Amino acid sequence: MYKKLEVLNKIEHKNKGVLEVTDFLYSKNLINAPIAISEFFEACKNYPIFFSKDKDGKWFSTVLLGYKENENLFVDEKGVWKELHYIPAFVRSYPFILSNNTERKELLLAVEKESLTESETSKKLFDENGNNSEFLNGVLGFLNQFYSDTLSTSEFIKQLEEWELLEEKVANVVNSKNEKFSLNGFFVVNEEKLKHLSKKKKDDICAKNAYALITAHLISLSNIHKLGSIK
Repeated sequence: MYKKLEVLNKIEHKNKGVLEVTDFLYSKNLINAPIAISEFFEACKNYPIFFSKDKDGKWFSTVLLGYKENENLFVDEKGVWKELHYIPAFVRSYPFILSNNTERKELLLAVEKESLTESETSKKLFDENGNNSEFLNGVLGFLNQFYSDTLSTSEFIKQLEEWELLEEKVANVVNSKNEKFSLNGFFVVNEEKLKHLSKKKKDDICAKNAYALITAHLISLSNIHKLGSIK
């Protein structure tokens, strides 16, 4: 989704702003998007929710937006997201993102370089004194909350792993042309294992309020079959 990110600073970008994002063409090639547990109850109505690991072995949850490479089924040629469908926070955060600085062990705010402009109609990033604009503070608040939610999401999935509920699955999609597509590398909750947990584990799940999130995830899996019929 991002092409070339640039870390923001109040000196280099003092007079810069970003134009209002009016469509979702930037996400047209996105076939999955990370989501946080705070999004499960809305996302489960429209997309399959899976669990996976990143290159560093950290758990994350993701929604499936398509089955063909570079084809988001929920964005049309004009950049309009499918009506009445939830739009993941990760997608809505564009053109901004929090980037990890591994050397200094901190998060840095970065922006898609091509979105930066000095246009008078843009949303300014800093005021004349070099302080964050109200708009930029709003962006930071949104991104920090999403980052915090993703940490909670990773902990939730680690707990599912500790309860021995996860199993790797292949998502199979058959489209209207009877073409078959298989997507792997995803994990789901095993319903049989969930039914036969020990009383201690069941009590633990209740104590951590995890049943509702697990249910949302399991409900979402029925959306796999809908992907083949979306045009």
